[in-house]
Amino acid sequence: MMKKLIKFIPLAIALVILYFLIYPNYDQIVKVYSISSKKYLFLAFLSAMASYFFMSLSLHEMIKIMGYKIGFFDSFSITFISTSVNYFLSSGGASGFAIRTHLLNKKKVPVSASITTSVVLTAFIYLILGFIIFQSFLLYLFQIKHLNSQIIEGFVASIVVFLIPLVMTLILYNYRFRNRWAIRIYYFINSTLYQITKYQIAKEDFKYFKNQLNFGINLLDKKKYELPKVIIYVLFDWVFNIVVLYFAFMSINIKISVITLIVGFSFGIVMAVIPILPAGLGAMELVISGFYSNYGIPFESAIFASLVFRVFYYIVPSIISLIMYYGMRMVEPEIDRVENSDQRSEDRSQN
Repeated sequence: MMKKLIKFIPLAIALVILYFLIYPNYDQIVKVYSISSKKYLFLAFLSAMASYFFMSLSLHEMIKIMGYKIGFFDSFSITFISTSVNYFLSSGGASGFAIRTHLLNKKKVPVSASITTSVVLTAFIYLILGFIIFQSFLLYLFQIKHLNSQIIEGFVASIVVFLIPLVMTLILYNYRFRNRWAIRIYYFINSTLYQITKYQIAKEDFKYFKNQLNFGINLLDKKKYELPKVIIYVLFDWVFNIVVLYFAFMSINIKISVITLIVGFSFGIVMAVIPILPAGLGAMELVISGFYSNYGIPFESAIFASLVFRVFYYIVPSIISLIMYYGMRMVEPEIDRVENSDQRSEDRSQN
């Protein structure tokens, strides 16, 4: 019982932050919304969907490079579901990683290929994010022409973000490091998946899994010249991510420079990727609002823009992902029955 309650502590903290951020400014935020341009709000929504579209393209292309084919709509659904789970469960990305592997496995993509795909995509996502953060704070330094605490924090954040793709690269291309971590990754994914869905990935022989993982990475090395397309898709994913916030400000007739926009976005997104609060809920809004209010933007307007970003990029896709998930379960109910049957058979054999 206590363990279940502990899991809700990050969400409770996030809701408390949001309450003290929104409640004192509620009337002003409602007033800002009343004068907002619905055209730009719609463009913000379309930009969020475009971001998920390119995210789905990157997954679809990676699966194709690995030698497997799934429909684009399946890639789109898996992207929505795994990303939403990843955002709202504070597990350092493991939850989305596990769900993506599970859903791809349902589409007959082996666990080893799914994990290789997830590792490569995660490396690219954080590599480009690190580059965006580093470049934005470098341009910000040139703009203000003096070093302050915000710039130092930005450079530190970019270094931390760059460490993630470095570790992923070691997993992919350092044989000893990969073999040492392969079994940990395998059982960690299984354990995380079981906590979320009460299902487990079909238990392949680990030696077979490791051989398949090595084969997949060798295949990836041979097809490395096809990876730039994936990188471009990931880049466009981040671009449209930033554009959501841009249109949120445009909806209330606030024009800010590209550098200021990206720096504020970088501060906020760092809060979202740190696995403390679910999707940085509360912390991201507080940081974004605080940053932009220092540049002459009314605090309630900055809060409104951050909430638009939250709703269109996180809340709406999460609702869509729930519909997609239950739709996939209705289409493929026999798979869950097989998994349940296998699990029950295994439990009986252990007893």
